[in-house]
Amino acid sequence: MSTRRNDRNVVETYFHGQHLTLSELKEEDIEHRYLFKNNIPAYPKSVEFDVEKVSHVTGRRGLEGIFENSGFKPSDTSHFLWWDLSVTADDIHSAEERFLNSLFPRTRIRNQFLEHFTTSKAFQNESPYGNFRFTFSIRELLYHYGDQFCHGQSPVLRVYETVLYRREIQYSIIVHPRYITLYNAYPRLPNDDDGVCGYANGSIWWRCQAPSETYMNRFKVNWRHGSVHVSPRNEQYYVWDHVCVAFHMEPGWVLHVNRDRLIKRVNVCEVSKPCLLKPPETPLSIHRAENILSNF
Repeated sequence: MSTRRNDRNVVETYFHGQHLTLSELKEEDIEHRYLFKNNIPAYPKSVEFDVEKVSHVTGRRGLEGIFENSGFKPSDTSHFLWWDLSVTADDIHSAEERFLNSLFPRTRIRNQFLEHFTTSKAFQNESPYGNFRFTFSIRELLYHYGDQFCHGQSPVLRVYETVLYRREIQYSIIVHPRYITLYNAYPRLPNDDDGVCGYANGSIWWRCQAPSETYMNRFKVNWRHGSVHVSPRNEQYYVWDHVCVAFHMEPGWVLHVNRDRLIKRVNVCEVSKPCLLKPPETPLSIHRAENILSNF
């Protein structure tokens, strides 16, 4: 365990080469206001999401740079190109079915309960990073990356870090060419069901540790009747977790995608609070963002 300040001057507690579960984090010698709260209502724990798509969100300047460069490159202060999981409504529905089947394998119960808990930023359409979201399948990105930077070989995916913030747990995956040995000490990302997240068959699977930032409901399993129930509770703040993918980028590298694909893969979104756009950029209205996008 170590600490550092990121480029936004925010303190990060991080664990190299590990994806620690919520229970494992609580065993660490950490002072943390939210992590150790004991009044959080019961919620569905370790629900597994299988996610095929990732997204990269940026502001107007980033949008212009992506089209000017015909692809993606990291900021001047980073060696990584960052993408977040893009969890769809279908992903949530499938995760709900798997979770219920794990509780009651021989029944056909179909309660809709997960929507009451998947309310953190990991599941929202808005983003603090800008108004323009590029969404690709992880399979397509890995193909482009391998084709352009890995001499045609498949890139390597590894467990990179667990990063703990004030109310956020970030699980990061590193992607790199095989000939770059900088990350050899980091374990390979699992392709089976061992761990917090892994990659298999074109999807990133993720066992979500804390799906809400604010808990206003309680989850209860009725084992006798083979059912689950959600009941309202007083509002409680807690940590939330998410998964992101960092592609290693050498100086001068651009992950090229042709213009038609870029246009098909970008849409506009609201900017959520707290806004993390770097000055002089500011959030745009949806109408203004759509007008800007229509010029590309």
